[in-house]
Amino acid sequence: MIEKESIEVINTHFVFPNDTNNYGTIFGGKLVELMDLTGALSALRFSGENVVTASIEALDFKIPINLADIVELRSRVIYTAKTSMVVKVDVYREKKQGSTKDFCCRGYFIFVAIDENGRPTPIPKLKTVSEEDKRFWKIGETIKSGAHERRTTSL
Repeated sequence: MIEKESIEVINTHFVFPNDTNNYGTIFGGKLVELMDLTGALSALRFSGENVVTASIEALDFKIPINLADIVELRSRVIYTAKTSMVVKVDVYREKKQGSTKDFCCRGYFIFVAIDENGRPTPIPKLKTVSEEDKRFWKIGETIKSGAHERRTTSL
């Protein structure tokens, strides 16, 4: 099996009026969309395959992102299984270009690699290098296990 290291994908977005609610802060759904897109880029680049979102774990928004802020999203694959991967997406805001970046939230997304027929397809195994990689691998393993349990438990 091929092993690969994860690479970080960085995406930025300027918050425009149509991205905001009546309080002048970014819509939660808009931010989740940006996180999903950035996470998908990490999953696609890591796997070399098309990917679909299978699960989004709970998100807790720590601080608001306002109109005219710059949103920076940083994502990387932290865990892999046979056809799926867990991607961590961190979100920061900048009040203006060059100012400090404030941590806003972190989300974990599970993506499945698919072939040209839309069926799950194998992916490389994530190579953990640092202690941080190993720590996040365990987090990803727990997230994947919880998602699997939810899918297999009848309602």
